[in-house]
Amino acid sequence: MLTRLRKRFFDIRPGEWPRALGLSLYFFLVIGIFWILKPMKRGVIVNYFGERPIDLWLMTLGGAQAEQLGKVLNMVVAFAVVALFTWLVRRMARHYVVLVFSLLFGGLFVLFGGIVDNIGVAGPLSVWSFYVMGDIWTTVMVPIFWALVNDINSADEAERLYGVIGLGGVVGGFVGSSIVAGLVETVGREPLLYACLVPLAAIAGIAFWIHRREHPEPQTRQPCCPDEDPVRDDSGSVFLEGARLVAGSRYLLGIAALLAIYEMTSNVVDFQLSAVIEQQIQSSTARDQAFGIIGQATSAVSILVQLFLTSYVMKRHGVKVALFFLPVALLAGTMGFLVAPTLLFVGLMSVSDNGLNYSINQSAREALYTPTSQDAKYKAKAFIDMFIQRAAKVLAVVLNLGLTAVAFLEVRWLSLVVLGLIVGWAVLIHYLGDAFEEQKGEDAPVLA
Repeated sequence: MLTRLRKRFFDIRPGEWPRALGLSLYFFLVIGIFWILKPMKRGVIVNYFGERPIDLWLMTLGGAQAEQLGKVLNMVVAFAVVALFTWLVRRMARHYVVLVFSLLFGGLFVLFGGIVDNIGVAGPLSVWSFYVMGDIWTTVMVPIFWALVNDINSADEAERLYGVIGLGGVVGGFVGSSIVAGLVETVGREPLLYACLVPLAAIAGIAFWIHRREHPEPQTRQPCCPDEDPVRDDSGSVFLEGARLVAGSRYLLGIAALLAIYEMTSNVVDFQLSAVIEQQIQSSTARDQAFGIIGQATSAVSILVQLFLTSYVMKRHGVKVALFFLPVALLAGTMGFLVAPTLLFVGLMSVSDNGLNYSINQSAREALYTPTSQDAKYKAKAFIDMFIQRAAKVLAVVLNLGLTAVAFLEVRWLSLVVLGLIVGWAVLIHYLGDAFEEQKGEDAPVLA
């Protein structure tokens, strides 16, 4: 019976276990650090500008609204990060790219560790910088991880292995958010930031171990769009190379649009959560703790979904069905918040959003890259994950601030925007799911 259950939920073959567990541990550490940084960076910016609102043109922006401006700043920084990532990928092996970014973040953790507990005294520049640093962590380290994973796994392996690999991330999220929820009020932020240096060093070590074990050989590059020259050309702009690949392929454009719609939807939900917490919770560290508790609940949902749904659904019903879980859940949650815009319901909406995204939705979305060329897996994916993602957040910022700070609507009415986005989301899933199934198992990358 145990064997049947294992094959149903985690169909991993004997020689695949070291790879699956190594990648799962890698993802555990990446997401664990992310969930230590996320509650603190959000708490810092909401607290600081909640006490010192920003007067911008005819608007007065409190903490939750100031966080929206931080997302605009993140997009500018992300554009530079895309260029750096593309430049590094052209010149060095993937595990060395991981090492370079690990060293950069290690220096930033040490730098901010000395001021994070008194960051409000240091001034708004330090607050903005800490927020951007926390956001750029996931902008860089998560795409690097999934690019490596997609490079060494086939489409068939993705449907079988990504459940276990993704499980490491959702467990890491639970551990990281639990650390913040349980310790930030007693020990402060500084020790937690310094503690991130240990898993950061482990990430670099695991990347080197995986590279030595799997020996991913560069694939013979094939065009990812009909009119692309198959001869590799690394002489173009590092800012635009990924963008050219995306623009030349309907399939990659579909993936970019899918991520953009999700990010816009999720940012609206995040803004609603921040606004309600700012209104109903007064203490600075209590807000950090509230974000941490919601992170705990999110991770608990992610773990259950990753254990019992992700691999089973992807293997038995395919990527297309797996991608539908999140928009269906958001549809129900959004309608609930429209009726009852309370902290309880916005918390439940946020948990269902992130809980499904960090589990079944991310595993299914990443599997979409497996039939593409190596350039698409690294350069196009970097452009999509690091720039398109942030650009979508900026569009959501315009909606959030335009409707609340200019039109003075309650945050509950933003849910009407979400309902419209979900319609387009469903259309994209239908197209991408069919295209993925057509190309799965073929040697050539998706062309259109």
